Amino acid sequence: MTPTNMPAVSIDINMFWQIINFFILVFLFNKFLKKPLMIIIKKRREKIAEEILEAKRNNEKAFSDKEEANIILKNAKKEASEIVQLAERKAEERKEAIISEATTQREKMIKSAEAEIEKMKQSAKKELEKEMSKLAVSLAEKIIKENLNSDLTTALTDKFIDEVGELR
Repeated sequence: MTPTNMPAVSIDINMFWQIINFFILVFLFNKFLKKPLMIIIKKRREKIAEEILEAKRNNEKAFSDKEEANIILKNAKKEASEIVQLAERKAEERKEAIISEATTQREKMIKSAEAEIEKMKQSAKKELEKEMSKLAVSLAEKIIKENLNSDLTTALTDKFIDEVGELR
């Protein structure tokens, strides 16, 4: 069999109708579907653009919030440090006040004790003088009684006792 040569492109009636159907389909597509599809695509592009802008704004806001948080943290650390230093100063001042008050109280107590000791010393001294006077009088009486047993002795003794009694 001998091969028959076929033309490279054969245009027959079916091909003609397929081309016409294709152009009708393109016309119908452009007439009825192109506008709604373009509206949907346009809305989708706008939505994507808005989301990108919002993401950029959120990113910038997050960055500024992070910077603000860092500044607040630094200020809080500085304030905490100042509070600690103030508390240390107040504690030191309170310590000094307590020490000063304790020193004053100690000095008052020492002065009070010294005054009390002085009073007790004076009281003991007076008591000792009284006892010494009594002992001197009784010793003098004994000596006079032993040495002089006369009426004159009694008179002198009475006189001596009266003089000693006046001294007291």
